[in-house]
This record gives sequence, C-alpha cells and structure tokens, in this order.
Amino acid sequence: MVLRSLFICRATLPEGFFEGACDMHSHLLPGVDDGFPTVEKTLEGLALMERYGFKKLKMTPHFMKDYPQNTKLVIEEKFKAFCQDHGNNVGVELSLGGEYMLDSCFLDRCAEGFLTLDKEKTLVLCETSYMMADPQMKEMIYEVMLKGYQPVMAHPERYNYASMPLYNRWKEKDYLFQLNLLSLAGAYGDPAKMKAHELLNEGLYDYVGSDLHRIENVDRMISAIRLSTKETDRLLQLFENNKQLD
Repeated sequence: MVLRSLFICRATLPEGFFEGACDMHSHLLPGVDDGFPTVEKTLEGLALMERYGFKKLKMTPHFMKDYPQNTKLVIEEKFKAFCQDHGNNVGVELSLGGEYMLDSCFLDRCAEGFLTLDKEKTLVLCETSYMMADPQMKEMIYEVMLKGYQPVMAHPERYNYASMPLYNRWKEKDYLFQLNLLSLAGAYGDPAKMKAHELLNEGLYDYVGSDLHRIENVDRMISAIRLSTKETDRLLQLFENNKQLD
C-alpha cells in the first residue's frame, strides 16, 4: 500500500474548482461560538468565499454544553438580524443550520428542534469529541433516528479514536459523512489528512464543508491540496451533493 501510493499522480485543484459551489458547514455567524468573533471578520470571510466562487453558504454554529446560550430560537434571531443588516452587502446566498455535539445537551436540542441541513428538515450535522465519543452516542443517535432525523457525522477523519472498522460500522448504520475540505491539506495534522484521503478514496463521504472558523492560512491550505484524478472526481461529486441540500 505504501509503495503503491508513491506512484499516484496528484495535482492541485484546477482553477475555478469552487465556481458555483455550496458550503454546507461553516462558523461564520459572528459572535456565537469559537468561529468568527465580529461582523467585520464575518464579512471578510464571506468575501473570501465569494472570491473562490462559492454561491451558497450555510452557517452552522455550535450547539453544545460549552455554549448553553445557543438555543434554536436565539441562533435563528441572530441569523435573521445579520441577514437584515448585511445580507444585501454580500454576494453569497446564506442559509442556517447547526452543528450538534453528541453530549449531555444533545437530546435537549432535539426536543427544541434541530436546525437541519436540508429542505426536508431531516439531516442533522453531528460531531463528537476528537479524543473519544460520548458513551451514550449510539443511544442518542438511535433516538433521533426514531424521530425521523438522519445524522451527518462532521469531519469523521478528525476523530482520533476512529479507524476504518468503526467508520464502516457507522456507514452500516446509515450515518452520513461530511469531509472537512482542509483536512486534505493537513490542516488538522497528518493522521487526519491520511484518513481523509482514505475515506475519500473509499467513497465513504457524502458531503464536504469548509468548517471555516477563520480565514488565516486558507489560501495556503487550499493551494496545498493534492488529489489524484479519482479523488478530484469524488470531491466534485460531494459538492454536487451539497447543492441538493437547499
């Protein structure tokens, strides 16, 4: 496997790769989590995405016990206020979702209603701790699936505790997977990079997102992405899948 990988021809992303794309995972809603802290920074981030050619972007703030103030109603009001004040000044179409930590607050957020990723209001972007999953994770996901929701696991390549056998079990349980784009460039370390390429090659991803928290180093990281022809085709398909969400 190692020797074979030495002969794979990889190239940078072609010019205009993101033209017309939809980003379904970002932390651009200002001042609500560990993402963009101010409106000014958010506008810089939106300008960056527009420069790359993105046409649609979903803001998906964190819902977790670290941010107890982030209820569905509060985030909806903050998103509405941002769009009213600044929506006419950006060239990217904005919509709202959420990223939900599978922790002790997850079922409370389920009770109030999730901010979903799709127009059918079924896809829920979920994440776990990078070091280990909550012991009740399976039960929590089973509960929300009984209610008609479909979990989308955010950036599975970043979970240190996970390996291919676990990923395959998740897929057998019908969990969907979302790739963090910059994982392919090593933005989260070499182990995450290696797993991102493996999962992409195996066709296990369903969607792709930027997971944008700040704009520093984005240009450098995107220029550092190297993909085989097979990987490029699969990444293009993920962006096509994104377009079907709204």
